[in-house]
Amino acid sequence: MYELYNLFLFGHQASYNFIMKLIIDVIEDIRTAIGNDAFFTLSVMGLKEQENGEYSLAWQSDISHMKLDEKEQKLFLFPGRDEPISIGDFLQRLNALSNEAMMYEVCVSYSKEEKRIDTALIGFGESVEDKKYLLFIPDIRTEN
Repeated sequence: MYELYNLFLFGHQASYNFIMKLIIDVIEDIRTAIGNDAFFTLSVMGLKEQENGEYSLAWQSDISHMKLDEKEQKLFLFPGRDEPISIGDFLQRLNALSNEAMMYEVCVSYSKEEKRIDTALIGFGESVEDKKYLLFIPDIRTEN
């Protein structure tokens, strides 16, 4: 099981108004959290906020695809069943980007009722035991 005490939430408010996470933020956190360990994989966790303000794990999935959208100035990460993206490959792709692209927002995209949902990150973490770098998003899969 993942330890949620490693969760770092920035700008938390009950309405899920969060400060956006940029590519450069993710690169820096990967460096400080796991020392750029190329053998970690990228994973996303949907977190459900409880009535007491604490978070619980709703679901987890590996990130298997990514797409940079220059028009929207966002990096979209897609969970999937394909081979997860390794941190080594992820950093290699990100470090090849322009300085301008480093300021793009990072989002996780998935489907809900056949609609694409683009969700902003609310935090980062790691599971050293599972060799996973974790991206946290609010769970809206079960919301109306």
